[in-house]
Amino acid sequence: MNLLLVAPGEIVAGVATLDDDRATHLRTVLKVVAGQRIRAGIARGGLGTAEILDDDGRAIRIRLDVGAPSVPMPVELVLAIPRPKVLSRTLEIAASFAVERIQLTNAWRVDKSYLDSPRLAPAALARAAWLGATQGATTHLPEIAVHRRLMGLLDGRYASGARLIAHPDAPPLERAYRAGAGHGGPVIVAIGPEGGWIQREVDTFVERGFLPVSLGAPILRVEAAVAALLGQLALLARIA
Repeated sequence: MNLLLVAPGEIVAGVATLDDDRATHLRTVLKVVAGQRIRAGIARGGLGTAEILDDDGRAIRIRLDVGAPSVPMPVELVLAIPRPKVLSRTLEIAASFAVERIQLTNAWRVDKSYLDSPRLAPAALARAAWLGATQGATTHLPEIAVHRRLMGLLDGRYASGARLIAHPDAPPLERAYRAGAGHGGPVIVAIGPEGGWIQREVDTFVERGFLPVSLGAPILRVEAAVAALLGQLALLARIA
């Protein structure tokens, strides 16, 4: 846990009382003591520090001192739903980068049973976003939506803006970035399932203004592709 994240409803007069796994982590891993300050923030709110007030062995009380909220990464991730046990890890990775929002979608190579996974339940999605934010030390929590039809998603959004689709053998991402993708505005990035998008899906994305890009020679698993792509976008933004 690189950031202690607290929900707004847990705070009364600037003080929060923690008696869950966060308290256990503070007590047993960080070994906090009264008077100590740690990095903390309010979910979808300010980022700053928290002072440990006391610990009675059951609950830890903290006083928050926060400023401006974290700035989200101006990226909307369109992600074909991966295998359930990969899904949570992938969402945590994306949330740790503080992407603005995530659209989970069906695709030709998505096993239809994945759509009924309990990991797609709202509480499970929120939990993955929360864990990712604490890892990435950001107070931003991405909005996450689930779409059972890819065409329903594409027909309802993405009429403008920089749009990229990850696809092997396409020109490298940095070439598209140098051409202007991502300069001065948000980027929509589509990443396919294991096995990739089928050609008909790629053609559909391209018809809607998406530019195929690659991350280099390696063919990556979904969670690695998400981390690599977001990392490359973050680097390109810094050196632009």
